[in-house]
Amino acid sequence: MAIIRFISKIFTLLFLLLGCNTEEKSQNIGTSFLPKAAGENSEMLIVMDSATFQRGVGRSLVKTYGSFVSGLPQPERKFDLRYIKPRNFNSILKNAKNIVIAFTLDRKSVDSDILKKNFNEESLIRIENDTSLFYYTRRNQYANGQVILYLFGNNEQQLISKINKNQNFLLNFFEDEVKKRVSRDIFKKLENNLSNKIYEDHSIKIKIPYGYDLAKNIKDSNGNFFWLRQLELDYEKNIFVYYENYEKNKLANFYNIFNDENKSIVQLRDKISKVYLKDSENKNVYMTLQDVYPIQYQNIVFKDNIGVEAFGLWKLSDISAGGPFKTYVIYDKNKKRAYYIEGYVFAPGQKKRDLMLEINSILNTFEI
Repeated sequence: MAIIRFISKIFTLLFLLLGCNTEEKSQNIGTSFLPKAAGENSEMLIVMDSATFQRGVGRSLVKTYGSFVSGLPQPERKFDLRYIKPRNFNSILKNAKNIVIAFTLDRKSVDSDILKKNFNEESLIRIENDTSLFYYTRRNQYANGQVILYLFGNNEQQLISKINKNQNFLLNFFEDEVKKRVSRDIFKKLENNLSNKIYEDHSIKIKIPYGYDLAKNIKDSNGNFFWLRQLELDYEKNIFVYYENYEKNKLANFYNIFNDENKSIVQLRDKISKVYLKDSENKNVYMTLQDVYPIQYQNIVFKDNIGVEAFGLWKLSDISAGGPFKTYVIYDKNKKRAYYIEGYVFAPGQKKRDLMLEINSILNTFEI
């Protein structure tokens, strides 16, 4: 009987606080009647009692969501944060795409009481009695396409500890949402003719958003390369792919990419740049990598293929331009072929975070 009661409590708890699958399904039924979530994809509202925000809980959230993006030439935060008092959390602000709502049970204030009303009495009791519970997510509560993360604890110290221990999870939760939104936005309209051309010439699948042109396309005995670019008045976005075969006598050279402190990636990129990415007016000018900040590398598995992910800063050899880049080097063991795929942006005086999010979405559609 004790086991049955224990299991019953678990299912009840999951229904009330964590799973809420039935509730989320019922919410989704009526999402067509909700307003569309407003604001930029990387904007975030933090709603909580002002005293709590100014102390450890607020600092922990700012540290988590206001951390800086790696690999950009100027400091840009992962999310643009805006603090809102609960009493000022009106109907317009409730339509935001990303919202974090935090409170502690021991806090006695008008603003804290407003936030606690999101939970019924039984749920508040369970939060008090089970310290393993500290978050609850809800979609489309006030607007279609919205995600709200509720964070709670018995007291501030307990909640701070939970936030700090689960920082990666809490950050990844919203970062994944942003990636999905960016992909939905940029792939609403596609350059299917270009995608078909690339597939016919290179047996590569890649989604190409509307507005990109095929700047260069080479497939011959000297190399296999294509370059996509979107030129705007204030910035440009670029994707290029290079590949070559690595037979048995050359395969050891490819593995140097993984084992030689990744110096081989720099050499490979310089080789590509000097052949395919020269300045059209000055052949002595080509793209290279900046060494002001160290390039960051990570061994990965990319769609069942071993590879290396790298990101950092590029520049022209005459230092007349530069910006951030993201690279994947992938080895297809079936074809015994190495692929170098890169996206980079040039946006002088502009923020690069959102542009690089778009670049990353395109790179991740790459399929051999």
